[in-house]
Amino acid sequence: MKVIKNINNNVSLCLDSNNNEVVAFGKGIGFTKPPYEVDLDKIQRTYYGIDPTYINMINDIPEDILDISDKIINYARMKLENPVSSNIVITLADHINFAIQRYKENMNIKLPIVHDIEYLFDTEMEIGEYALTLIRKTLKVFLPKEEAAYIALHIINAESMNKNKKRDKLDEEMIDDICEIIEKDFQIKIDKTGFNYSRFVSHMHYLLKRGKKNEMVKSENQKLYESLVNAYPKTYECTQHVREYLKDQLNWDLSDEECIYLMLHMNRLCAREDCYQ
Repeated sequence: MKVIKNINNNVSLCLDSNNNEVVAFGKGIGFTKPPYEVDLDKIQRTYYGIDPTYINMINDIPEDILDISDKIINYARMKLENPVSSNIVITLADHINFAIQRYKENMNIKLPIVHDIEYLFDTEMEIGEYALTLIRKTLKVFLPKEEAAYIALHIINAESMNKNKKRDKLDEEMIDDICEIIEKDFQIKIDKTGFNYSRFVSHMHYLLKRGKKNEMVKSENQKLYESLVNAYPKTYECTQHVREYLKDQLNWDLSDEECIYLMLHMNRLCAREDCYQ
């Protein structure tokens, strides 16, 4: 296998014998300057079809969480009839990493549609519950039941994305417009090659998909919402501009719950510029 780009010390972008791009994991495979041939016995696992926008996210995710995500998706593939996109290994790991950070900060975001997911997507919910058990046994982190539902939603989205890999051009244009709103409000230039941007784009795709299906999340997280508004007034102001944009473009009125997640992801997007206060 030929290494063509190193992502970090243990992850590289490679070409297989048929010249297909593959993301390869293996201890120390990223130490040597590419291009070079790496022995297959040094490769621990590989992923085909990873969207380039997600690759840089790997650098921000602990290896043990990537391992957990890999095990969850392997379990999901045994349980599901529909195939899931390979991208979910990375996006799910990023979600789990973020969920653990929220857990350590005692930030529990309620999801009012947990019972709906249990009823409508029982297999995906069972995968989410398996994930919580695995996280608890491996990391000694006791995530709330809502996180099983969030993980189930990631699985459901991955099934859907695999059926239609071509992204809606309108979605891409709207995400570009939203990034321009953020750049204008914060007076920054977003690094579109970084993992923070990839993560934000992933969140926006999920948000737009929920909006199209009229599945905007609503709940009773008013205290958390007010706390974030007070802590990050600049982010709140920008969120309202995005809210107005979506209302104008799609006639959607984002719930406070959706705004909580939008504010959190916006903060992460702007974190390196230290401008989100």
